[in-house]
Amino acid sequence: MTESIGGTNRFFRIHDDVLLSFPYVQIGVLVCHNTIVERRDTNLDRFKDSVIQKTIERFGSEPVTQHPYIRSWREMYRRFGTRPGDYRPSAEALLRRVLKGRGLPSINTAVDAYNSVSLRCLTPIGGFDLDKVVGDIEIRFADRGEEFIPIGASSVEETYKGEVVYSDEVRIMTRRWNYRDCDETKITEETRNIILFADGSAGIPEKTIRMTLEELASAMEEFCYGEITANGIANSNNRRLSI
Repeated sequence: MTESIGGTNRFFRIHDDVLLSFPYVQIGVLVCHNTIVERRDTNLDRFKDSVIQKTIERFGSEPVTQHPYIRSWREMYRRFGTRPGDYRPSAEALLRRVLKGRGLPSINTAVDAYNSVSLRCLTPIGGFDLDKVVGDIEIRFADRGEEFIPIGASSVEETYKGEVVYSDEVRIMTRRWNYRDCDETKITEETRNIILFADGSAGIPEKTIRMTLEELASAMEEFCYGEITANGIANSNNRRLSI
């Protein structure tokens, strides 16, 4: 079944093999056009500080791995052959960073906004410059030895067979589902069109993904002045979305 959320002939899809292994996955998709991405924004800084403070108050001394969303993602990582203690799901990595007093990274207004929402909702979120994406986007299992260049790296990594990746028609866009993004499609201050993904594991209910999309849309409109042109959820009932 295909749900149309955009007006183009490009698609995002979850590969059938991934859904066979992870039938309860829910991927929220948000497309934002005509953004203005800046280095910093004082209002966004205040939003980040508020999210950080509430997160610290919320967790206290509670072990991170006891939270059902975090626990569920760690189990997902194990199932596709990644040790979550060595390669953490992105939302867990942000949470641990904040609880250690290191705050959230400061990259640009788009990345900072979606990282803040990711921490607030405890849902992994990734964002890409849509104009640098070639063709359709897919979540699939990687073959052994597919090349990947992480953000900020000069050397090439290679995938292992069976890890879950986002890819377009010419490159691997992420490794280990949401552990690390590629350099070529990263969001910069020159980015004008953005696609965002909110990754829901079996332990994250659909209502949380919908709430995450709502907060993402609000943040992108407020801090990047973007126009939301597509918004939907891909899952076992809607495997492909028009973007």
